[in-house]
Amino acid sequence: MRRQLSKNCFSANTQFHSLRRLVHTSARCSSGTFPLHIVHDASSGACTTTPSQRNFKDMNSKEIIQKEKLSALMEVLSRQTRSHARVWSCYVDFMNYAECDDLPLEVHQTVLRRCVPSSYTLRAWTARRMQAGQVPRIPHHYEARLKTVVRNIRATGADATLEDYHVILQQFAAVGHYTGAIQVLTELTHVCKLDPESKTFGLCLKAIAHRLSMPIYKVQRADMLADASKLCRKLLKEMSARDMPLTSFNLDLVMRILKEVLDQEGFHQLMKIGYGIDLDYPDHSPLQGSSMLSPFSTAALNTTLDMLGRLGNVAKLVQTFEVLTQPLPPQASRHYSQEFDEEDDFGIANPASTEPHVTPNAQPNTTSYNILLKHISRAGHATFARHYLFQAMRLDRRVDRHLRTQLYRNPHGTLAPHFGLNRGTIIPVFGEANRDKNMELMRWVGWVTRQTIRRKKNDIAWYSELRDSLPPPPFPSESTSSSSPRAPPPDVSTALDVDLDTPSTPPDYSPPEKIFDINLHLNILQKSLDELVTWYENHYEVALSRATQRVKERLGRRVWAGKNIYLLTENARVTVPRNAWMRMVNFKQGQARFSGEQGGRVMRNGWVAGYKGLRAPRPQPLQFFDPSSMS
Repeated sequence: MRRQLSKNCFSANTQFHSLRRLVHTSARCSSGTFPLHIVHDASSGACTTTPSQRNFKDMNSKEIIQKEKLSALMEVLSRQTRSHARVWSCYVDFMNYAECDDLPLEVHQTVLRRCVPSSYTLRAWTARRMQAGQVPRIPHHYEARLKTVVRNIRATGADATLEDYHVILQQFAAVGHYTGAIQVLTELTHVCKLDPESKTFGLCLKAIAHRLSMPIYKVQRADMLADASKLCRKLLKEMSARDMPLTSFNLDLVMRILKEVLDQEGFHQLMKIGYGIDLDYPDHSPLQGSSMLSPFSTAALNTTLDMLGRLGNVAKLVQTFEVLTQPLPPQASRHYSQEFDEEDDFGIANPASTEPHVTPNAQPNTTSYNILLKHISRAGHATFARHYLFQAMRLDRRVDRHLRTQLYRNPHGTLAPHFGLNRGTIIPVFGEANRDKNMELMRWVGWVTRQTIRRKKNDIAWYSELRDSLPPPPFPSESTSSSSPRAPPPDVSTALDVDLDTPSTPPDYSPPEKIFDINLHLNILQKSLDELVTWYENHYEVALSRATQRVKERLGRRVWAGKNIYLLTENARVTVPRNAWMRMVNFKQGQARFSGEQGGRVMRNGWVAGYKGLRAPRPQPLQFFDPSSMS
């Protein structure tokens, strides 16, 4: 019994020490304080230390350990390639043997910035987790570290600066932790009595916009959209109360938030105030405008198109795209008709005396056409879909010819192109044709795909040959972009791409253009080519075969029932004999592809009814049965 009791006590002590090691992050040797050196009496060889000397030696040992921990922390912080886990471990080890006052405020601030991964790394990690279906259980994995460092800064008697809170807000914006961002904003304004800047509100808006672009559970979507809309209006109200101007970057973020929550009234009002665009009359200046207008960028154009497309107003979508991408010249105002004006009372207005209105406009890119075609095709407008796909096809060739001309003149100073036809431009139009069984449009989309594949193969060969023949750049250090931050992955929300460090921009501001990189251009061409070839071989041909088969069978049932069908060669509806129809559609006798066991219902005339649940096999020579053989 005594042996069992001692065994249980030993097991409990072991579990207690294991648990203590889990929550204690310092090294095992630093769990206690003891003197590193023991002074012995030279004459007797025994320890002759007094209690006061023992306390002094204990103090010296503690100071020695503090210096060792401090040197280890400073050595880790001085490294260029830092490890956030190592920085946090050294920081915790030092704080276990020291007070918060023993560490300078600058060191606490440096630890705050280096004890967590960078915002870019955290953003990419979160995106990969989201794509794999592994939603994080907590919004920010290292939030406890940031709270601990801020708490230690307050323990020193000082307060965290506004830049320190910006570091925390950048971390929260990288993962879409908008509730934590709002709490940090409340703390710095009410507790620390700091005056927030435009960047402070912009980081909070970043967190909201980024979270709305991430996957959301259906049961949480309604509540999350309501919270996002409420917090966005709260931030705008607080900015207005502080007489803080709405910069172009904050305006862009607010537009993205209003787009996600589908706030049509707020979106229209924001377009008038921020950009001077009245979506009801986009080619005229708004009646209630603002003197501080932001430049209308391509990103704002894409957000506007996506918002109008989600609302389902295709007419306004097309009108906005045409006006904001191809505005009338300022001289067009002199050609306005005065026929219906009240000339008797006021006379004819002199166009030279009135300032011409310049409609804000932006250059469309690949995303603009993809968004436009997606919403037009979903609305079922086949004519508009065909028109804009043809326009995108011509624009792709025009951009490539212009790029080749510029490369011939200035190989190392050419600007990067903004448009290229890809799979996302073609698929929406094909989806609309497939839903309506529009065989003519489906075959035309196939022709566009084949033309695009052929041209991209030629482009890859041409640019590959050009890359081998190009001379090296004159200044490699200036032409390369190794010092600049890497571009974000394409599957991550672009809500984090706005630069909040610029306070405001004039209306005629244009963002810096990117220099053409031939290696990147070849990678994009190869990726687009691979996607188009895979889609054409694995999806287009199967869908076209299935649609052709169902159209022939539907018309064949009308022929067998003695009803008329429309023939393009006759340009009229005529009654076609069965034998002529069999030769026309290449029916083969004696082969029944579908039967009642496959889910259809065999009718009296031999045709199969109920094709909704059937799926066509892979593309093969079409084989149809003779209905007369089953009668």
